[in-house]
Amino acid sequence: MKGARLGAVVAAALGTGLPGAARACSVCRGGASEESAFAFILMTVFMSGLPLALIGGVAWFLRRAHRQREARTQARLQGLAPEGPTPR
Repeated sequence: MKGARLGAVVAAALGTGLPGAARACSVCRGGASEESAFAFILMTVFMSGLPLALIGGVAWFLRRAHRQREARTQARLQGLAPEGPTPR
């Protein structure tokens, strides 16, 4: 446990002391070109929006299922739907 904590402290010290080395990986080259900077921004927006879209999709699905179940219940109470198990 102490070794992991020491490693984190050393990494933080090196990251703050050598910001050029911590800038980015060797593949992306730190957004040096305008095209890669645009790609970074685009992917940031995409990755930020994806969880929100997934949560919204699940909420929409649950709301729709609830409304359909309520409609079936109301139809059954009004005598418009036959008695018995509800289809799934």
